[in-house]
Amino acid sequence: MTDHTYHVTSPGRVNLVGGHTDYAGGHVLPFATDLQTRLAATPADRVTVRSEALDDRRSFATDDREATGTWLDYVKGCYAVLADAGYEPGGFRGELSGTLPLGSGLSSSASLELAVLALLNEADDLGLGRERLAELGQRVENEFVGVDCGILDQFAVSLGRAGHALYVDTESRTYDPVAVPDDLRVVVYHTGVTHELVDSAYNDRRATVEAALDALGVDSVQAVTEADLAVLPDRQRQRLGYVVRENERVRRANAALVDGDVATVGAVLEAAHRDIAANYEASCEELDYVVETAIERGAYGARLTGAGWGGAAIALADAADARGVARSVHDAYRDCYPEHNGRFHLVTPSAGVSVERPGQ
Repeated sequence: MTDHTYHVTSPGRVNLVGGHTDYAGGHVLPFATDLQTRLAATPADRVTVRSEALDDRRSFATDDREATGTWLDYVKGCYAVLADAGYEPGGFRGELSGTLPLGSGLSSSASLELAVLALLNEADDLGLGRERLAELGQRVENEFVGVDCGILDQFAVSLGRAGHALYVDTESRTYDPVAVPDDLRVVVYHTGVTHELVDSAYNDRRATVEAALDALGVDSVQAVTEADLAVLPDRQRQRLGYVVRENERVRRANAALVDGDVATVGAVLEAAHRDIAANYEASCEELDYVVETAIERGAYGARLTGAGWGGAAIALADAADARGVARSVHDAYRDCYPEHNGRFHLVTPSAGVSVERPGQ
């Protein structure tokens, strides 16, 4: 909309490997995608924002801290955490649109949070760096929405670099970009099975892992070996054991990506999916089917992406073959699960959130 002052582009994210390691102080390997949330906004006295995808318009005063239990909380929460940090940004009139599907495991919530935070940072000249924006986005989820997520999603959305994944140490909050080969494509297949993280087993899994770390007297999975797990109760050993192995898989995948060894990256993804399905119990029948079918149809490897319990799976394929793999998976999935609206995207690593002022 040409009459808006600011145009924000905020990507989604795909996590190649490192599922549920971020809240345990482990490593992750995500990238920002070219599926995006877009926010066109003009400064105003209060906040009025419309979601094109939901065909819903909401409004609130900038000092309103009352949660609504709707998508608006991801916007309201930005004002709440900024106020707690000593900032008082103004309101805006905005239109939300874009290509990033909602509830698909591609981090539409973090994309929305970072779009709003980046807008307010620019419009009110708050002077916040990208790492700080990511941390504030995480606080929106943790403290206002009620999802105990780690930093993975917000880091990827804020700090993404075109053509690269990010190898992130979530304990130290340090990261290194790693190039993704130009002839590689990531197929994202959305199963059509929606998930609500607050109402799912996500918080339960996190609590179990944190209790296991506490029992071992450590703060991070990086200080744990599989041998250390023997003293834990069965459920804690099962859950933390997955996280320990997943953390090592991130290291292996990063090293393989640096070497351009896509076959090894694919094998790591396949092992990661088997482990998260069996020992974290975060998959579902439809995700398992997509992963198995993608590998059968020529992908190097595949796994669920995001938290799980629905949403999307990813598959790695050569650029020349990726659309054929995706189409083949889609045809098979549609025959097996006609009740679900499955769909696919081919994505590439893209830049993090950005704000433009047309005409300046």
